[in-house]
Amino acid sequence: MGYTLETLSLVKGVLWLLAFGLVVIIFMGLTRKPKSVPSAKKNIDDMAVWPYIPRELMTAPERVLYGRLRQALPEYLIFSQVQLCRMIEVDPDADKQAWFNRINRMSVDFVICAPDGAKILAAIELDDSSHERVDRIKADSKKDKALASAGIRMIRWPVRGMPNSHQIRADFLRGT
Repeated sequence: MGYTLETLSLVKGVLWLLAFGLVVIIFMGLTRKPKSVPSAKKNIDDMAVWPYIPRELMTAPERVLYGRLRQALPEYLIFSQVQLCRMIEVDPDADKQAWFNRINRMSVDFVICAPDGAKILAAIELDDSSHERVDRIKADSKKDKALASAGIRMIRWPVRGMPNSHQIRADFLRGT
C-alpha cells in the first residue's frame, strides 16, 4: 500500500502541530504560578499567613446612601450588610433547619434600629440593575416575605432614584 507524497506531507504537518501543542501545554504548566494550596500533609492552621485580603464592605452607591441615612436619621442606629439570620429566627414549632436554609446567606444592605438597638424598625435595600434578573427577583421576593412574616418593614430604593436625606426621613417616618 503506497502513500502519496501529499498524504505523507499532511501526516507530517499534523504530527508537528501536535508536538508543538504538547510543548506549549508543558511550558504553560511549568511557568504557571502555583496556587497557595497547602499540601494534605501540612496543617492549614499552622500556616503563618492565610490567603485572605480585605474587601470593601459597601459598594460606592451604598456608601452614598449610608451617608444620607446618617444625615436623615441621626437618632437611630444604622447597620450595614446584615444577614437575615441575625434579624429573624424560625418559630420553635416549625422545621427550624428547613426554614433557616431558606434565608441562609441572605442579607440586607441596611437595618435601622431603635436608639437602644433593641428593636429593628426597618430593613433597607438599594436595588441596582442586577435586581431586574429573574433569579434576583425571586430571591428578593423570598427576602421580603421572610421579613414581612417577622413583622419587619422592608424599604427598597432604586440606585438610579436614590432619595435625598429629606425623602429618606419622610419615607421612614411614614411607616413607623
